[in-house]
Amino acid sequence: MIRNDLDGIVRVFRERDRFLLACHENPEGDAIGSELALALALRRMGKAVTVLNSDPVPSNLRFLPGADTVVREADGAAHQVAVLLDCGAPDRTGSAGAELRKCPISVNIDHHRTGGTHGDLALVDADAAAAGVLVYRVLKAMEFPIDLDVALNLYVSVLTDTGSFRYSSANPEAFRIAGEMVALGVEPWQVAEKVYETQEANRLRLLGRVLSSLEVAVGGKVAAVTTTLADMAEFGATKDLLEGFVNHPRSVEGAEVGVAFREEGPRSWRASIRSKGRVDVSVVAQAFGGGGHRNAAGCTVEGDLAEAKRKLFGALAEVIR
Repeated sequence: MIRNDLDGIVRVFRERDRFLLACHENPEGDAIGSELALALALRRMGKAVTVLNSDPVPSNLRFLPGADTVVREADGAAHQVAVLLDCGAPDRTGSAGAELRKCPISVNIDHHRTGGTHGDLALVDADAAAAGVLVYRVLKAMEFPIDLDVALNLYVSVLTDTGSFRYSSANPEAFRIAGEMVALGVEPWQVAEKVYETQEANRLRLLGRVLSSLEVAVGGKVAAVTTTLADMAEFGATKDLLEGFVNHPRSVEGAEVGVAFREEGPRSWRASIRSKGRVDVSVVAQAFGGGGHRNAAGCTVEGDLAEAKRKLFGALAEVIR
């Protein structure tokens, strides 16, 4: 579904003064970059903005301007407008959802194909390379003069959700926006070093453990790795350290789809699913109550590990065939 309430969103952003922003659980570069870019811009306009996320900012994104203002608990303040970014529905924001529902006006800014049903106002476009692209459109419509701090967040949003401009989502608009942000002073190498070349030692140790679980299924078309709660505890890891692990099984020769299973609790496994482009993994994720894009999606699968794998691999086999 596509919704374009851009004029209405601009009007609300101009007229209202107190905003609550949130993104999906386990946020990555697009979610964080888009919400911080919007938060910084609204604050420059004199608005009061709270960024409320259920999970912390990943360690490799804490250099972003405004990252230190993200909170994980509501401060009790009354907000007029709830803005969901890269998410589509309050249910996907985790613990932030209850606070979002208190706001009299809700705005949905999303680029997932299934994101258009929520919100009093929405800007949803599945052809946009990132949620940050939609924030850029909003700021341009408001004639906001994008400064370096906002530019850096927008650049990271586009950079990360296009896989450093390697994915099919890297369309001309994505390159144009990235180029404009570079012209405003963003240094691509400095950003790449922070986002991709700076890792905690324990993350690499955990990656070694996770890669040892690599298996190939569906006639070599699917490759998967698994992280258990015991693995997380042994290495003192938080969920954000797992960001990007799914790209390793996707890189297996002959594999069309990569999967990273993460144990969430008794008989519950979170699956991050990535496609090389020929398989629409969002269809599979939706079948398990999740969502995402054609090439990147996620869902939760119930059962013990063997059962979860059997269910997900079976669904992927059907789509691949």
